[in-house]
Amino acid sequence: MQMTSFVLLGVPEQFRLDLAAIEAGWKKAIAAVHPDRFADRSAAERRVAEQWAGRINEARDALMTPVARATELLKLRGRDIKSETDTHMDTAFLMQQMQWREAAEEAQGEARDKLIAEVDAARTKEIGVLATALDDARDNDAAVQSVRRLMFIEKMRAELAGSDVRKEF
Repeated sequence: MQMTSFVLLGVPEQFRLDLAAIEAGWKKAIAAVHPDRFADRSAAERRVAEQWAGRINEARDALMTPVARATELLKLRGRDIKSETDTHMDTAFLMQQMQWREAAEEAQGEARDKLIAEVDAARTKEIGVLATALDDARDNDAAVQSVRRLMFIEKMRAELAGSDVRKEF
């Protein structure tokens, strides 16, 4: 059995996950490799436990982050999002990006808050599109495109809000 983030934390291999289940799986897994359990063990055993703890923490971070969770699911299905080499996006989304960029350069105060709300709404919508593509339709091509859009939206949102966007969905 491959030790995916899903397997490590004991959650189903799907996009829609209960964040409390991810957290509970993390707590259970991390407790098994806690340093206190290995205090009287050899240095090699302590090192292995530390490595497992690192991998378990990485798994939690990945599953709590929509882009990382979707990317891992797609990799399990044999798909790479190729975000560095394939930057093709539909024209309508490219136009939306340009509008947001232009608005961000000038937006202040209430206008900036309104733009942040618009980007947040687009993020929520895209997460829904991604969930449908991955869990319901199992349309990996659509999911790859959706992940790419979500990556941009999250980058834009972080730039606008200056906040951590990882653990909200």
